[in-house]
This record gives sequence, structure tokens and C-alpha cells, in this order.
Amino acid sequence: MKSHYSSVLMNHIELALEHKEQIILFQNRRGFSSRIECEDCHYTIPCKSCDVTLTYHKKANILKCHYCGYSIEIPKQCPVCGSIKLNTKGFGTEKIESDLEIYFPDARIARMDYDTTRSKNSYQQIITEFENHEIDILIGTQMVTKGLDFDSVSVVGIINADNMLSFPDFRAFERSYQLMAQVSGRAGRKDILGKVIIQSYNPNHPVFDFIKHNQYQKMYEIQLDERKKFSYPPFIRMIKISVKDVDFQKVNKASDVLAKMIEKSTHLKVIGPEFPLIGRINNWYLKDIIIKIPKNYSLSLLKSAINSTIEQFETILDYKSCRISKDVDPY
Repeated sequence: MKSHYSSVLMNHIELALEHKEQIILFQNRRGFSSRIECEDCHYTIPCKSCDVTLTYHKKANILKCHYCGYSIEIPKQCPVCGSIKLNTKGFGTEKIESDLEIYFPDARIARMDYDTTRSKNSYQQIITEFENHEIDILIGTQMVTKGLDFDSVSVVGIINADNMLSFPDFRAFERSYQLMAQVSGRAGRKDILGKVIIQSYNPNHPVFDFIKHNQYQKMYEIQLDERKKFSYPPFIRMIKISVKDVDFQKVNKASDVLAKMIEKSTHLKVIGPEFPLIGRINNWYLKDIIIKIPKNYSLSLLKSAINSTIEQFETILDYKSCRISKDVDPY
């Protein structure tokens, strides 16, 4: 391995560059690294308003929250133990760009993610430059996975497939397959035979076989069977009700009360309340209540029952400050 890149990927990039062909590298995370960690006490610097660690952006030399936009300068020492041993952990598109500039100093490298395409026409400019062979290696997030059709792309690299597969969502398998299949389709669009290199610590995962052999139907059937077994869409419908408040204790109590009221009024089993993956965003604590609705259940009657229950809940003075949001089929 060279940093985060296998010898197989590096050799194919080198070969493509020698033949004047182009390369697309996909990493579904922007920024330079996902966090900065103290080597001595392992403290990671969190956002002051959200339950996430700050992402390091090297070019701007800041730590930034991708949820609320809060940013700070890089500290010279650990805020907890005072150690100066602060290391970057994880990697994003900016880190890949930085690495490849060292490994392939003569290659023309560009990055296409949210950070590089915010200004007017910047997205189109990158696409035009790549189309005109002014860029040899294009690194990007989901932006590079679909809608791009270039004659000279011979190598597509998926740097960290495990990051998508391990996401805690019942659709992680399906979405991983979709993204990897889409970005794989960017290679070998015309006369050049394309190569797709997927890097994973779990190469025996069934999703890679489905992608390798283009077995969409088989993937679909297996996923459908699992969804049916565990009562997930499309066999049921779902409603997510989110309760949020700036007071942690209040959001806990309020969501418990509302969940019991909904269960009583709808006669359906309620899942939760539970904290979502990110339990606090912009100083608002969140808790989710999930309702699974059988296919034979009237959705309009259920919506009416839920709306009446929420109206009744909002009359409780103790929870006046809570905000309630509803999302039908949230996934």
C-alpha cells in the first residue's frame, strides 16, 4: 500500500497516464481528513453545536462542521492534555488530491466535490476541462458517479467501498451497489477497455460479486427477500416523526409522551423514540419515532389520527417549545 492506495490501483493509474488516458477516482467523503485526533489522549475536536467531530480542510487550513458550517483554526496543541501530537485520521477527496500530486507530479489533477463547485459555473468548467483532456485524474464524491460520458477514461478507482457498506441504514447495500455500478460505468465508454478497481477490507462481501458480474436482478431479489422478512419498504410504508428541542431532558420526555400517545391513537407498534445518527444539529437535540404501516392500512386515516394526536400533544404546556416534523416514506 502507498498511503490509502493499493499497488494494483497505482499501477493502473501509472499505465493509463503513460497511454495518455484519463482516470476517475471516487471517494464519498469530502475534506482532507474526517477528524484530527490527539495521539496521547485520543481526544477529537467536536463541533460546538452538533454531535459530530470537525472535518479538517487543508487548503483553507480550518476544522469545519459539515452540518452547521461552524469552523475554527487548527489548534497548536490538544485542548484537553496540551499535547502537540495532533494527527489526521480518515481521508477525503482533498487528501487524495494531495497524495496523488506527490505520487504523480506531472499529472494534471482536479477535484470535484461540494468545496470546489460552489462558485458559479465551476462544475461546468471542471467537466469541460476534463472533456478537453486538460485534466488527467479527476477525484470526486457522488458528483462523478453519473451523467459523465468521456471517451478516454480507462481507469475508475473506488477508494473506500467499506465506508458506504457500513452505513447504518437498511438501504446501505442497495445504495452502495447503485453508486459503485454507476461510477464503474464511467470507464471504457467508447473504444478503450475500461478497468474498475474497488478497494475494500472485505473483498468477499456479496455486493462486489453483483457489481463484477452485473447481477442487478439477483441483488434486487435478495434485497427484496430481506426487506420482506424484516418488514421494510416496499412491503410496508413508514412515517418518521421527529421531536426536537434545545433542552436535552425535555426532548427525551416529550418524545416518550408523544410516542405513547401515537401508539394509543393508531393502535400500531411504534419504534422508538430513539436518537438518530446525529443526535444534535445546530444546538437542537433530536429524537425520532418510526411507525411501520401495513399495506392494508389506510394511510389517510392514519395521517388524520397522527395529526390529531400531535395537535393534542402541542396543547401540553410543558412541551410548548418542542418542534415536531413529519416525514412520510422518509427513506
